[in-house]
Amino acid sequence: MEQKLHLGFVTTYSGRWPKELPEQRNEEYGAWLEEKFPQVDVIRASKIGCTSQALEEIAEEFRKASVDIMVMVYGAFTGDDAASYLTEMTGVPIILWAPYELPFEKNTRLYANALCSMTMNAAALKRLGAVCHTVYGSKEDERAAKKIKSLILAYHTVKAMRHTNLGLLGYRPTAFYNCAFDESLIRRTFGVKIEETDLKVVFDKMDQLPKEAYEADMKKMEKAYNMDTLPDGHLENHSKLYLALKEVMKAQGYDYGVIKCWPEMGNLHTTPCAVLGRLADDGVHIGCEGDVDAELAQIAENYLTGFPTFITDMINIDEENNIMTFWHCGNAAPSLANPKYELLMRNHPLAGQGTAFWGALKPGTVTIARFCNIGGQYKLFLMKGEAVDMDRYTRGIMANVRVERPVREVIEKIMDEGVAHHYSLVWADVADELREVCGLLNIPVIEL
Repeated sequence: MEQKLHLGFVTTYSGRWPKELPEQRNEEYGAWLEEKFPQVDVIRASKIGCTSQALEEIAEEFRKASVDIMVMVYGAFTGDDAASYLTEMTGVPIILWAPYELPFEKNTRLYANALCSMTMNAAALKRLGAVCHTVYGSKEDERAAKKIKSLILAYHTVKAMRHTNLGLLGYRPTAFYNCAFDESLIRRTFGVKIEETDLKVVFDKMDQLPKEAYEADMKKMEKAYNMDTLPDGHLENHSKLYLALKEVMKAQGYDYGVIKCWPEMGNLHTTPCAVLGRLADDGVHIGCEGDVDAELAQIAENYLTGFPTFITDMINIDEENNIMTFWHCGNAAPSLANPKYELLMRNHPLAGQGTAFWGALKPGTVTIARFCNIGGQYKLFLMKGEAVDMDRYTRGIMANVRVERPVREVIEKIMDEGVAHHYSLVWADVADELREVCGLLNIPVIEL
């Protein structure tokens, strides 16, 4: 179950400096953090840290609140004592944040001297072996705000992953060796807990559903999508599976899942592509083809953004336009569809044994990621791109993404590195945040 990050916020200054600016920054920066990070529990120190007694009381407040990380804003110049004491007493990392200096002239004094203070404090913390990060710039500066956001969301994601239960619905499809996984390595690296529920449990749940429940869902889908070529019985199986997976995920306490979507499900004419897309829009995220490592990327991207992601193959490149085609059988969330083109519900585009969405996905910035177990160590494959406005050109669902690096170089690097064939796409730029996550987890990044 996702856990909120507990963020301790404190403003500091040395007592011989004027208090007006620290008081102003304490109010403004604390309010800014609360506004920008609703998914984080911000614990604001009850006072400004300017004396030894105040620091003792703040450290005790943070310990009682079980803070995971602290943000220390420089109201004005602060000696090494504040950051050193707070990190020693709480044992958690600290972000040192130095806003820009107020304008000053030749015959006026400095009112903050925050940059100098942060420089000396960071050096002291490194000598002490404390974990610290530094941010320079006022909250209005896009670079400073972006770095603060990346750090806080990275810590939030790492904590959330450590409290994540991942459910295996079956194992992996036949001959998909890259979908095998090392459960102990995953738990050591990410903290994700893995349990298994046999597909028979899902099939039994489908059979136990009341007729009125799945028929109501069938009517809803008939109104929403063109499915005039869907074979008899496929829609009924679709609605039964949609309702059954929701119940199974909730009953088992799974936060995310992966499913062995073929061959057994196909043999029963219930290949789940369209079901997985619908569930993603409901906040129930289940990766396909039993690929746990791709699902780890989906988990991270979802925690960072709250958005559904698209687990996909990369099937084609267009060297002239430097576009990569990301395609899958039909598992994308309908909310990701490009409204310019019709989104159809059809039979599975390859095997013809279930339901799938056929359509093109929306344009916009995307982050492409996959965690890879390479040589017994996790690495992150990471790339950014721009999904273009382009209709699908084969059956199934696709996003055509323009990238910066020449696409032939990209595919050659992918194969040279041993990156497997599934990727998770999210419609947001979270590359910085994913890099920070990897920094916290000591995971190397393969960035293209």
